[in-house]
Amino acid sequence: MPAGAAKQSRWRRVEAASDSLAVASPGEQPVVAALKVSELQSGGEITGPCATDGRPGADVSLGCAEQVLIPPQMNGGASHKARRREGRGGIGSGRGSQGTLPYPAVGETRLAVPGFAAGVQAEYARRYAADLERVQQLLPETARWMDSHCHLESILARTWRGGGKPQVLASEALVDVYGLVASWPAGLDGCICNCVFRRLSKPDARVSEWGWIDENLHIFAIASSVSHRLWFTIGLHPHDADNWDSAAERKVRDMCVHPKCVAIGECGLDFFKHGRDEAEKQLRAFRGQVQLAVELNKPLVVHARRAEDLCMQVLSDLVPRHHPIHIHCYSDSVRHALQLCEQWENLRIGFTGSITFLPKNRPKGGGKAKAKIDSQLEGPEHTWDLLRCIPLSRMLIETDGPYMCPEPFRGQTAHPGHVHRVAEKIAEVKGVPLLEVMEAHVRAAESSMESEDMWFTAAAA
Repeated sequence: MPAGAAKQSRWRRVEAASDSLAVASPGEQPVVAALKVSELQSGGEITGPCATDGRPGADVSLGCAEQVLIPPQMNGGASHKARRREGRGGIGSGRGSQGTLPYPAVGETRLAVPGFAAGVQAEYARRYAADLERVQQLLPETARWMDSHCHLESILARTWRGGGKPQVLASEALVDVYGLVASWPAGLDGCICNCVFRRLSKPDARVSEWGWIDENLHIFAIASSVSHRLWFTIGLHPHDADNWDSAAERKVRDMCVHPKCVAIGECGLDFFKHGRDEAEKQLRAFRGQVQLAVELNKPLVVHARRAEDLCMQVLSDLVPRHHPIHIHCYSDSVRHALQLCEQWENLRIGFTGSITFLPKNRPKGGGKAKAKIDSQLEGPEHTWDLLRCIPLSRMLIETDGPYMCPEPFRGQTAHPGHVHRVAEKIAEVKGVPLLEVMEAHVRAAESSMESEDMWFTAAAA
């Protein structure tokens, strides 16, 4: 067998030389296990030496739970034909998956390696813990911050388009809300969970975000051990605008009574993922929720993409100047952002992990609106212009987890424990200390959300 024969996949690399096998996880700091093919084929549990960051490490235990592909050159098999992985919840499944771990061709051997999987998860956990330790050393112990926008249902159940991809499945251990909260840094006081889908986030999801909040209201109760770090919003996302009706309005109205419900939304207009032919139904849902927020004196969380004129028209028609507004995950023009800030004194603009991304050598776009994207509103140069031009006092930091996990964890499940990376990028671009960004974020949150039951009031009590 020729030395260096290899099978490449996005999940891991399998390299063959004689009777030995090297398996490497993806990522900046890979875990490598060197094994004997003959031993692996015999089944059972074996061990192999492990190296991390190029340094020798402890042995890893290998057995029969997770799968590795052996190149056909190592067992006389036929050439590989890539096929999409099928089946609910399988590796490579999930919305947006491209089947990155295909079935092996005839003659390839599929091997089980649970110890290697444990090693990959341990290495990812080590990198995350090291990042938290690093940021805590940059800040005084008194520094506080929060994630002003995320989606806990999708974070925990992996019902997002990347949730079934090998990069996530191989590296991240499944946790419940208690485990997630326990993983956050000491300075992170909590998150605002947006519950904005009446329909399922994914066809095989067990419940929608609205169903999730119904089932999990107990974690927001005073008796819960995590309630002091959790708040929520209720609304209907423009992707789900078809579901805005009288029953949806009653649901939002009823949930707003809950002491932990701090805003209505995210709601709004999206002509990045949708065509303008859907404008009327999106406008109907948006106007209905804006009117409800003003009636109930509830802060408003807005999702608006490629909809500057219509968004400004709706807000101008319906929202008083003093009303608190959070423009979430902003990516439109500098001009529009400054107009919004000028017209609403308590309006704040949120930025996510996407501001940490470097450009990719591929066209950007999405859904029905691909051809309509203004390239001037894409890329890091536009993002940095926004960060330089918008006053720090008008900014909020958010993850929008599970989406857009900040660098250097891009592609993983974003969650509130990553939000400091957003603050760090803002500090870098503006040339100010990280603590100044965190302190400004606290003050901005006071103006954009209800203060009587918000996180900073609880932390000070």
